[in-house]
Amino acid sequence: MEQWGNNLREINMKKILIYTLFSLALFTGCKKEEVLIDGERPEERVSTAVTKYNDELTGSTNGWKAFLYPEGGGGYSFYFNFTKDNKVSMYADLDSDPASESMESTYRIKALQNPTLSFDTYSYMHILADPDPNTFGGVAGWGLFSDFEFTFDKAVGDSIMLSGKLLKSKLVLVKATAAEKKLYNEKGLLNAILTSVDYIDANSNLYFTLVDAIKVQTSINYFQKVVTFIWDNGNGGVTTNSTGFAFTLTGIRFKEPLIYKDKAISEFTWDSAKQVYFTTVGGVRLEIVSATTSIYPLHLLLGIQYSEIIVPNGTNYPGWGTEFVTRRAAAAAGTLASGYNLRLDRMVFNFNTINNTMLLSADVYQGANRFVADFPYSFTKTTAGVYKFTASAPTGNAALIVTQMAPLTTQRINADTFTLAYFTNPTTGEILGQFKSVEHPNFTFSGSLQ
Repeated sequence: MEQWGNNLREINMKKILIYTLFSLALFTGCKKEEVLIDGERPEERVSTAVTKYNDELTGSTNGWKAFLYPEGGGGYSFYFNFTKDNKVSMYADLDSDPASESMESTYRIKALQNPTLSFDTYSYMHILADPDPNTFGGVAGWGLFSDFEFTFDKAVGDSIMLSGKLLKSKLVLVKATAAEKKLYNEKGLLNAILTSVDYIDANSNLYFTLVDAIKVQTSINYFQKVVTFIWDNGNGGVTTNSTGFAFTLTGIRFKEPLIYKDKAISEFTWDSAKQVYFTTVGGVRLEIVSATTSIYPLHLLLGIQYSEIIVPNGTNYPGWGTEFVTRRAAAAAGTLASGYNLRLDRMVFNFNTINNTMLLSADVYQGANRFVADFPYSFTKTTAGVYKFTASAPTGNAALIVTQMAPLTTQRINADTFTLAYFTNPTTGEILGQFKSVEHPNFTFSGSLQ
């Protein structure tokens, strides 16, 4: 019996050995099938691709136009000129200096799992990802959620598409022409940006009509780098469609086409002769024109075209009613005598129409030191645009001056209902945003729209 057990164990061991050898042989056979694709091993394919993309980047004698769309929103344009010694010179539409002054950095194309383009020394590309919000805004630790390492996705015609390795930003490279290279080197990008910004500032009521009589208001926010189409939805409200954009030598380029009535628009081009933006839809030229007044009332655009009304520091201002002037003076005197010696400065009213909230952020100064006192509100709004603000508990700096700010907050903003409308500064012609109390018509105040 014992001998029979030993024989059984020996047979089982042989079976295990046979199965193990069979599995190894099968695995080895499969591995060979996976390794050899088109006669190349994975590392050989990646090496071939690295050489190909290196040749592509350095082979464009006029450099590359580039369009970067971070996960943090917006869009940004660059011009790159890659050299064989791993140097890259660039311009960018981040500000006036990057748009006009070339910066040299280094780059590498690495043979990782996929060929990867890495901008490996600090450059204009890194500004968008800078973790310090004081550099270019964004979120502490992340900036605008942008990348500076990209994997190559595909090449189509004269363009190369890449994706951010960490945050999946989209980067598109397009071969530049000799004329475009010359323009970049002669401050052409800066000049194009200034032309667009000046026109947008002077024409806040841009619109177009396409396939019907409905005016599609066109908002171009060059701070956030977002373009928005706004149109009447027929139900007492508006429909919007937005995307990021980047400045180009000739206008602005959208991250993706904006759709209105099945018609796609992907860029605006500047017509220097007629001094207007235009685009081409279905082979037909479409001009974006300017109206003398807003196409839609302000209450429909808060949180869409505008997010803030900034009430300046002062004792009086266009659009301020007599009661607001008196009450603001009382609040300013109260904060100064509060025991903290705080000087009331500007007030920013920030609207979030997704959550139906408004945040009143009051700047207060103690000597040269600036502090912010936040007074949070939720709101409801009627179809006619009448707002009712409901205060939440102020915290932090605001909690220290609740009593002192009461003439403005507790006794009016918290208690009354308001309409919000445009107000034209009679001196400058600037279009302001104005709060007006329904219950107390002399309690009105205005500020710049952002």
